[in-house]
Amino acid sequence: RIRRVDDGVLRRAIECAIAAPNRSGSEPWRFIKLGKETIARLVELRGRIEGSGGSFVSWTRVPHWIVVTYPRKKPDSGPDGNMQQREDFKSVCCAVQNFMLSMWSEGIGTKWTDGPIQRTDEFAEICGVEKEKEKVAGVIWYGFAKGGLNRGVQAKYRKRGVEEVLDILP
Repeated sequence: RIRRVDDGVLRRAIECAIAAPNRSGSEPWRFIKLGKETIARLVELRGRIEGSGGSFVSWTRVPHWIVVTYPRKKPDSGPDGNMQQREDFKSVCCAVQNFMLSMWSEGIGTKWTDGPIQRTDEFAEICGVEKEKEKVAGVIWYGFAKGGLNRGVQAKYRKRGVEEVLDILP
């Protein structure tokens, strides 16, 4: 039996997400919660495009999905448009981090995923993404982890420590 995550938890995570820093107060993010019918359509799309091998079965069992988008640069916007789109994506990354930390604080596991299916016209149509105006930053899957967070999971250790990634200049 799959435990459902209360929508109050989702709302709190979105509140944390939209508190993320963003260039000039642009607030470039959009979050689209997918329901069971929409998820079923995406599962069918994935089956048609990639088949049913690999991690297909495990990811179709994730109960909650949020699509995250940000504005696409306007045609002929030149270097300034490219820079704005890059800054918007960085802001969305901050928002996603906040979202995931909020979920974690309430005992909810998350995974931010991206893949070729999310760049298809069919995905955009199913999820209500206006491809001419926005880009998909990814999908966040979320739900209760079996046995809870940090239980029965081998801790991941970083390959490099702080001393190896931090340079201090005079």
